[in-house]
Amino acid sequence: MPIAYGCVGIASVALGFANRLPLEQDLALVPVFFIYTLIGSLVASRDPRNPIGWLLSLAGLFATITFFVSQYAAFATTTAPGSLPGPGVAIWLSLWLWMGMLGSLLYTVLLFPSGRLPSPRWRLASRIAGLVLGVVAVIFAFGTPATSDPVPLRNPLWIPALSPLYAVVEAGFVIFVVLFGVAVASLVVRFRRSRGVERQQLKWIVAAGVVMVVTLASGLVWESDWAWMAAVLALPTSIGIAILRHRLYDIDLLINRTLVYGALSAALLATYVLSVIALSALLRPLTGSSDLAVAGSTLAVVALFAPLRLRFQYLVDQRFSRSRYDAARSLDALSVQLRDEVDLDAVRGEVLGVVGTTVQPAHASLWLRGDRS
Repeated sequence: MPIAYGCVGIASVALGFANRLPLEQDLALVPVFFIYTLIGSLVASRDPRNPIGWLLSLAGLFATITFFVSQYAAFATTTAPGSLPGPGVAIWLSLWLWMGMLGSLLYTVLLFPSGRLPSPRWRLASRIAGLVLGVVAVIFAFGTPATSDPVPLRNPLWIPALSPLYAVVEAGFVIFVVLFGVAVASLVVRFRRSRGVERQQLKWIVAAGVVMVVTLASGLVWESDWAWMAAVLALPTSIGIAILRHRLYDIDLLINRTLVYGALSAALLATYVLSVIALSALLRPLTGSSDLAVAGSTLAVVALFAPLRLRFQYLVDQRFSRSRYDAARSLDALSVQLRDEVDLDAVRGEVLGVVGTTVQPAHASLWLRGDRS
């Protein structure tokens, strides 16, 4: 699979450069989706019976083939007309082949991590999702009048009667949101029933979801073309780690820190923007500039960093890291009890009890130095 991807990818990049595409737009898709194929191949080589690896590889390959045929069509009809055969076929394929990528990603999430559905009851949802994807692909293939990227090209197999359906599907991506919502719901059901290794693997998908939301939000705020690439890479990276090396990292700590600092960054950014607007409106009649408002807002953000971080850490621990929250409360209660305790046997029992409930060691003992006077 990586060899096939490499050949198609090289040809796609060559055609993209010939068509003078900007790097940050489409050419970056090739290395980004190569990660999908690479991680998918590694997973498939480790466990060939698990379809997750094959689905990831297919997602990357479908994305690259779609890019290749679109660039092929643009080169054969616009950059160098008549230089390559079959531009009409390439145009037609570019209109619907990307649905294979979406379908592969959908079933990757739906079947993760075991390669099986959460229960037999999900078979109907899986079949309906496949049917919907097939119908939408047919609508795009025969109902699209022309391409829009990279250049407008007429669809040689366009059926005008299907154009109203194409307009509905193109205008509202509710269908795809619903389908991926079903896949996410399957992960929620699977997570509630999971134990041990599978539960740790599913936590990596949770981490990927948090990273995707944070990076996409930051990309919208800062208008960055690279933020969505980081979001796209979060899914295969988390799947690869979850299946190949899930025991190497403390995923609970990663999720905890991502939630805390993601929420903290959003709160500080909102505080900064709102304070700049408010102070500028108040001080502009007096100073005539906004420099003082910017300086005051910066100082306010710096002052709020520590207390807000502690507050968000408390809320995240209370909601998502219950064991850590309970451990902190147990230690606080123990410190209050030991403050007035004079009986060493009672101290020993209380300390060992707290250690047993918070750390849960296989064995615990406490040594107290005796009085040498």
